[in-house]
Amino acid sequence: MIFGLETVLILTAIVYLLGGVFILFVYETYEKTKQTNLLILTIGLFILIFGSNFDVLAGLLLPDMTYELARTIALIIEIPGILIMLYSALK
Repeated sequence: MIFGLETVLILTAIVYLLGGVFILFVYETYEKTKQTNLLILTIGLFILIFGSNFDVLAGLLLPDMTYELARTIALIIEIPGILIMLYSALK
């Protein structure tokens, strides 16, 4: 493996920070416009961003969980996030 655990943790933190900033921007836009689809988009983004790094978090917090199971759960979390975002775009 090219990257060590420290690099993966730093990149995970960056994804969560940038994702959190993006979610805050979308939520602030919702607060200004009161468009329900923006609130739904915010929820979908939160779920997607959380799910995108679930395998890394599981590796830290649940060391007995296999990588394959953690990645499968991450994908299962990501799919509803994408579907919620799609619903907000079509609404």
